[in-house]
Amino acid sequence: MMSLPRPIAKPLAAVGLEGATLAPYLALSLWVGLLLLLRSPLQSLMPHDEGWYAQQARWIVETGDWVTQQWWGAPVYDRMMGLQWLIAAAYKLFGVSEGSARLPGAIACWAAVLLTYGIGRRCLTPKIGFWGAAILAATPIWMQASRLAIQDVPLTALELLGIWALLQAEDQPRRRLGWGLLAGITVGLGFMLKSVMVIPVMLALGPYLVMDHRRHRHLLNPALYLGLGVGMVPAIAWLALSVDRYGWLPIQGNFSHLVNLAEEDFHGVGPLYYFWNIPLNAFPWPLLALPGVWMGWQSPYRRKWLWLGYPIALFVLLTLFKTRTWYYPLQLLPFGALLAALTLTTLGKAYTSRFRARQGLIRGLTLTLSAVGTVLMVAGLVALLRPQWIPLEGAWRYALVAIAAGLGWWVPLWAYSRDRQRAAARLSPTLWQAGWLLGPWGAIALLYATGLWGNYNPDVKTAMVTPPLQPIVASNPVNAVFNSVGAGDEDSVLLTFYTPHPGIATNDWRTLASGSYAWITPVDAQGLPPGTPRLGQVRDWVLVQIP
Repeated sequence: MMSLPRPIAKPLAAVGLEGATLAPYLALSLWVGLLLLLRSPLQSLMPHDEGWYAQQARWIVETGDWVTQQWWGAPVYDRMMGLQWLIAAAYKLFGVSEGSARLPGAIACWAAVLLTYGIGRRCLTPKIGFWGAAILAATPIWMQASRLAIQDVPLTALELLGIWALLQAEDQPRRRLGWGLLAGITVGLGFMLKSVMVIPVMLALGPYLVMDHRRHRHLLNPALYLGLGVGMVPAIAWLALSVDRYGWLPIQGNFSHLVNLAEEDFHGVGPLYYFWNIPLNAFPWPLLALPGVWMGWQSPYRRKWLWLGYPIALFVLLTLFKTRTWYYPLQLLPFGALLAALTLTTLGKAYTSRFRARQGLIRGLTLTLSAVGTVLMVAGLVALLRPQWIPLEGAWRYALVAIAAGLGWWVPLWAYSRDRQRAAARLSPTLWQAGWLLGPWGAIALLYATGLWGNYNPDVKTAMVTPPLQPIVASNPVNAVFNSVGAGDEDSVLLTFYTPHPGIATNDWRTLASGSYAWITPVDAQGLPPGTPRLGQVRDWVLVQIP
């Protein structure tokens, strides 16, 4: 059998894979793809921001207007239009549904995992890059966000593509113009997705661009600046067409909103929010990423201003930004996964070491993981066998998640026990390392399969497809009366998306035609004439027939 060339075989051997150079990418695609394909048959949207983007894209398809950013017919222009275009394109191909709305995020997740491997193998080693990409696909908050119709996962994928292009330009000087063009384009497209929120990313890349400039010369690459201009074309064209229709409203709406976010903490979470939120949502990988920062600084690997300086700088910038949310730090997670992979790879070396201190560390970590796994298994079995002891609706779903995580975290103990019976020369840390990932991966799989992730508001969707509402809303336009509650109310966003034929919005029911149907709050319904038919209720909204 023909052997592979050494430049190809060596990186693959480093990650324990044989065969073609596509093998790591295929393995990672399978690893993350299985999760992305898993889903409960019952799906429903979150109201903000998922329902907002999904419904705006639906109006694009229904009206054929790809310029106006609207809500119930009124131009709103409080964010950029990139994601709505992507979702609308998915609707065109596959029809209007939750799955179509979430498709851009799922594709972006898959791309980001592969790009994380590509960046990791160039900045660190193929093995670390492989583990880092696999860890990203086993990071809870990243995978949850990847099946939501929100901006941040596609934005992160674009950022990773730009960074990967810069590395390609550095490694292939003869093609630096093409790669520089691609890197610049990603910035412009990122602006179309999330406006000036791409600026922190550009600032965080500053240390790499400036401190390593003597080596890569990116700032002297004219194609980089040309790419910036080309990438801005969609955003500039959309804003120009919008201004032509609505005056300065699109400019004022987009940028005043961002200025307000920068000046005021709308969520009131405080400056230390990311210090506890990231470790909690991405558990357990931030616990490995922290020692990875120290080890990375001490390591001989090149481009530290990129793979180490960039995430640190971006974390500082996001912390200084007044408005803090759970989804802004998603941009940090690919590099956090690489730092966690650096720690996991180092632990793999300690796994085969004969030094007593390192053996003690491995033994302690193994027992800790198995103890956590045992607690999760016991809790899950109790919830399954004695559900009356746990006053939680759908406790069996959480039980399955806990059991899956517990089983995965027993794997390191099994691997460790098996390997301790072997000769030292035959010790292999691969299965022990993989066990770290199997716990989170299994939990994520069950979160998808049980609908805990993906079916967020089943009551609203169910009400629309069952009597008494179903025969009415299926065949009639339904209007909305926004008086005591604004059009952006969370429940009204869901009602809008799940209403098959939205009519018009008004703040006075008297402007609606007699005999038409409308959603109205109970407070506003008090002004209706006595005897007005009330045909059904969904949460705090009542469906009435206008007298």
